[in-house]
Amino acid sequence: MGEQPDAAARRCGQCTACCDGWLKIRVRDHDVYPGRPCPFSAGGRCSIYAERPVDPCREFVCGWLAPTSPLPDWMRPDRSDVIFLPANFRWRGIAVDVAVPVGARPKAKARAWLESFSAAARRPLLLQQDGEWHAFGPPQFLQDMVERLAAGNDPWS
Repeated sequence: MGEQPDAAARRCGQCTACCDGWLKIRVRDHDVYPGRPCPFSAGGRCSIYAERPVDPCREFVCGWLAPTSPLPDWMRPDRSDVIFLPANFRWRGIAVDVAVPVGARPKAKARAWLESFSAAARRPLLLQQDGEWHAFGPPQFLQDMVERLAAGNDPWS
């Protein structure tokens, strides 16, 4: 059995999922969202890397790259089709993880791993799939998320 590499030693490599339009961000007055990747990203490289903005580029650390990442090596966003955003917001003082797909949906293995991790770690999770949010966690968290979404709000509003 191979050991899991030290999460702190991970590098993006060929993964550019955060720049490819799967996260809703704004880079130098350009909106980036599904269907519209960052205009400064081409061929797996950032054309403004040395001068990239602090927010969102320099500050962003995907959950796979985080030094204390719980994610296995195979969960790199371009391999699992999901970007994991640990402790993305707080619900009633509890950190909530968010998983955003790279494409329409995460790979089944990745979704199963995230659901299992959420239950085992007792960490609420919001996972987007096919444009819909799915909540995992305590019953009151699920109810709150359903109510927020039904009211037309973002889950973290």
